Amino acid sequence: MIPLAIRQQLVVFLLVLALISFPLHWAWEWVQCQPYFVHGATAATPLSMLMATLGDVVLTLLAYCGVAAIHGAAWPLRPWSAGVWLALMSLALLLSLGVEAYALHSGRWAYTGIAPRLPGTSISALPVAQLLILFPLSFILARWLARRVSQTSQPRR
Repeated sequence: MIPLAIRQQLVVFLLVLALISFPLHWAWEWVQCQPYFVHGATAATPLSMLMATLGDVVLTLLAYCGVAAIHGAAWPLRPWSAGVWLALMSLALLLSLGVEAYALHSGRWAYTGIAPRLPGTSISALPVAQLLILFPLSFILARWLARRVSQTSQPRR
């Protein structure tokens, strides 16, 4: 059983993680979508970017869960070992490749002719780079900000 104080810190961390990852993914989606992606017959809309961004936030939270399954739920509160980084980056790679392969196969989206592809695949390098860059950035910023929030919410004596 996780002690109450640790659970509270984890809740703060996860809320901060979601709040930090949302604008990072929102910006990335808007920059990459128009020139590199085709979403059916329509151009990128605020609603389509919102849905894509919410999906990215869910993937970010799934990455937390994946690392937690290996290193324990409180892993963000402890020093991060090489194993934590390996798990996080592996999940970024696997989730990005899996989502892209599924979306391409199911016709949810396609790429424009100028979208850079991973060598030997039909998958664009951009969504893979997105998770490989924004996952660690989101987790680092969330850890930093969650610590600040937790410190300022402590009663002063």
